[in-house]
Amino acid sequence: MDNTKRKTKGKQGIHLSPEQKERIIRLHFLEGKSQASLAREFGVTRMTTNRIIRTFAAENDKSALFMKKDATTSESEEIKALRKENMELRKKLYNETMRADFYDTMIDVAEEMFGIEIRKKADTGQSKGCTGTSGTK
Repeated sequence: MDNTKRKTKGKQGIHLSPEQKERIIRLHFLEGKSQASLAREFGVTRMTTNRIIRTFAAENDKSALFMKKDATTSESEEIKALRKENMELRKKLYNETMRADFYDTMIDVAEEMFGIEIRKKADTGQSKGCTGTSGTK
């Protein structure tokens, strides 16, 4: 029989520093990252991230609740800000659409009133007066 230890699949033997554990806690509670994504990011198992988060929550129940509440508050504030920006952009779009329609109507009236074509047709070439040179000979 072979007396050597068999290697097991998984990410065993990886030890995280206190700073890395704190970063996992912050990313989970403040930014809402999932335990699975944190496990991939830090190269550990999901059980490890779960244990780190559970241990922190058990030892700091008020802090964990505050962090979760703060994360939801910032998300809802961000959603409110995005909705407000969306409304402002919709108003600007509406105003610019109205402005474009006004200019089109104004050109139509002027063409009819003066009997000249103001809009350049797509098939017309360059004006005879314009040669495209800078005027030097």
